[in-house]
Amino acid sequence: MEIRKVEREPVVGFWRDKFGVPPETFDGYEFYKKGAKKVWAVRRETVERLDGDETLDALDYESVGLPFLRVGGEHDKPTTDALQRFGDAATKNTVELDADDARAFVQGETVEREFDVDSLGYVVVRGGGRVLGCGLYFPGELRSQIPKGRRVELVL
Repeated sequence: MEIRKVEREPVVGFWRDKFGVPPETFDGYEFYKKGAKKVWAVRRETVERLDGDETLDALDYESVGLPFLRVGGEHDKPTTDALQRFGDAATKNTVELDADDARAFVQGETVEREFDVDSLGYVVVRGGGRVLGCGLYFPGELRSQIPKGRRVELVL
């Protein structure tokens, strides 16, 4: 499957508009798409090292860079990895969980509570002073989007 570079503005614009992440947060990254739905962030210095005889297309790989965004569905969705890496820069659509709710969230449970967010849908979830991952928020209900294989027993 071929990997291709994607336009920067739609990717960076999603993070700016949805989560208030300043565009310069991503200055050191290029964005690539493999398949129809996955966008990957690759450090610019890595791409520059491959300029010349090799390109990303010339490599044999399963994935490249950091899984960053899933696109093409009803709504674009940030990955847990991307939120854990860049979510500290988010200034809107973030929720802060207390220790009990954070434990439930990282175990994949729904947290039943109201949160003050700018819009419904995907939110950055924080707890214990760090970004835990992605949540899907509806009034009174925060659904964990932590992948099943990444759910942990959280000690705060």
